[in-house]
Amino acid sequence: MAEFFIEGQKALDMLRRDVKMNTVRQGYIFEGSDGIGKKTVARHFAQMIFCTEENKPCGKCHGCSMFNAGSHPDFFVLEESPVKIDSVRRMNDELFVKPLISDRKVFIVEHADEMNNESQNAFLKSFEEPPYYAVIILVTSSAHKLLPTIVSRGARVSFSPFSQSEIEGFVTKKYSLTGARASFVARYSAGIVGRSVEICENEEILGKRDGIIAALKDLSHEKITILKVINAMGATGRDTPYDADFYFDVFTSFFRDVAAVKSGGAIINTDYKDVIEGFARNIRASSARRVIDIASRVKMELSSNLKAKMKYDLWITNMLIKCWEEIYGTGNRS
Repeated sequence: MAEFFIEGQKALDMLRRDVKMNTVRQGYIFEGSDGIGKKTVARHFAQMIFCTEENKPCGKCHGCSMFNAGSHPDFFVLEESPVKIDSVRRMNDELFVKPLISDRKVFIVEHADEMNNESQNAFLKSFEEPPYYAVIILVTSSAHKLLPTIVSRGARVSFSPFSQSEIEGFVTKKYSLTGARASFVARYSAGIVGRSVEICENEEILGKRDGIIAALKDLSHEKITILKVINAMGATGRDTPYDADFYFDVFTSFFRDVAAVKSGGAIINTDYKDVIEGFARNIRASSARRVIDIASRVKMELSSNLKAKMKYDLWITNMLIKCWEEIYGTGNRS
């Protein structure tokens, strides 16, 4: 099977056309960076294949209902990492059992590049000559780790980041987000579908973001107001929390927005536009940029220094004191 290259932003349209024209290939290789949407698109493609209505996926037919319930008997996903040879052998056996309720059987291997040579060789025959009803989708962030004989047999779909409007449309439809909230998720995810899914499916994430911005809103010339920001940044124990990167991303995005307001640029946190504009009245753009630099250096130190990770509280406290001095120190007010 010849290779087929297409940009990620056009992938869904191409796959939808394959289904509509009944030209679905038997082997696909979805490649792209982690979180960019390969798994999401693979599942959406599978549902389109199983859907029996004209507008695919309709979400209502028997095939869609079973798929959405996670009980479609002709859909198989190999999720393990690394992929074990015994799992490949079981999939090979299942591959040659005819579908139960659909015209097709769809198989997704989510970490295809984590098959070792033995596993790939065991899988090669199935990928080269699958039964007529089988559709096999290999998902990988490193296609070069696959055997050349496997790569040469698949329709290769190379994913690039989605546009902001595409992410916004996706989260609006799937999670019923609207307006500025959907816009924030789209901007923050930077074209990475997986990141937008993570935000929308974890209720705590948006709540933590709200808490950080609320604490920054209340920051004032009174130094004690730093305490609220310290707590909002998760500095309640010694070790660095698992979601520290998100805390830093929200913190720095807030000050990037402040700097953008000062220069007439676009902001990320559009649902907090009034808060950001109010904050921007009392800070110079140069101070906002220095705050970003301070936070970026601390984030880098915490990610690379084991001793620093064990003293997260101290690092956050010192960081916020420096940031407060940048904002409210002599000569830094606008």
